[in-house]
Amino acid sequence: MPGFNIVVGMSGGVDSTVAAHLLGEQGYRVIGVTFEFFHSPASSVRHGEDSVRRAQEVCGRLGIEHHVVDATAEFREEVVEPFIEEYRSGRTPNPCIICNEKIKFPLLEAAADRYGCDRIATGHYARLSIDNSGKIHLARAADRGKDQSYFLYRVPVRLLRRAHFPLGDRRKAEVRDLALNLGLAGTGARSSQDTCFLAGRGLHRFLEERGVDRPGEVIGAGGEALGRHKGISYYTVGQRKGLGIAGGGPLYIRSIDAGRNVIELAPDACLYSSRILCRRVKLRSRKPGGGLEGKIRYGHGPAPIESIEVGKGSIQVSFDSPQRAATPGQSLVLYLGGRVIGGGIIEEALG
Repeated sequence: MPGFNIVVGMSGGVDSTVAAHLLGEQGYRVIGVTFEFFHSPASSVRHGEDSVRRAQEVCGRLGIEHHVVDATAEFREEVVEPFIEEYRSGRTPNPCIICNEKIKFPLLEAAADRYGCDRIATGHYARLSIDNSGKIHLARAADRGKDQSYFLYRVPVRLLRRAHFPLGDRRKAEVRDLALNLGLAGTGARSSQDTCFLAGRGLHRFLEERGVDRPGEVIGAGGEALGRHKGISYYTVGQRKGLGIAGGGPLYIRSIDAGRNVIELAPDACLYSSRILCRRVKLRSRKPGGGLEGKIRYGHGPAPIESIEVGKGSIQVSFDSPQRAATPGQSLVLYLGGRVIGGGIIEEALG
């Protein structure tokens, strides 16, 4: 509502910059907040300093107040350490989802309370909708190719009630053009898709520094030895490239057994499953009903769901057609008519 005070999470990138500008145009009093998330043990310089500098610059150009919040301790505990443990367990985590749930949105709420703001906002491509009973729902963005509702499915409803997503009805190309027209691009404002706390070192170097990887055995679907791998963090379910294994036909990673430090390969046909078990579940409804779709990873298109069984802290999702390479550690997000109704962390493909 114009006239309200609003806190905007500012990375200094194009999306958060344009979001802050649009809110100012709508009559909000905008306060930019930038979080410092990661302190590299190999350096006395915080990895977030570049983001802080960019955010300070764009907030200055927009004429809005700017604050920096040191969140390194919370981020390490809630995001970085679980990320390392997931890889150590042979899983492929998505740290952005956990960060949004446990760090970004809660800290934005805390900043809003601290600075006397009514609402919080980010540059995510997502929308909010209200049903006939007055309940608020997270929904897909207008730009389906950029939609980021997948990454927000775990954000608590109480935070969504205060949230605003100014880019939800806009396409990415439109946002980029607006930034250029405003002279807010080309000055350091950019989009970033990398995992922030890797600090440019790359995933494998980051994990090697923490003792995650050691060489191990590669086996076939029948248990036969096929070769050696260089460490489980280099691999994920469904992968073919970089295996260095010659077989009678194309082979893909079917599973990763961290306990034995073994990777199993199989033909592509063995990677499909119709039933998927998820834990650490977040649901908006205990009886989702029909017409559901599910995404088993961010880059995967939504697929029709045949049925869903809701257990205590778990769900079993049965798809109309088999899904390829359901990966433990990734999220399965459920949609109904474009609205997010929940999801969970993939535990295993059941067949």
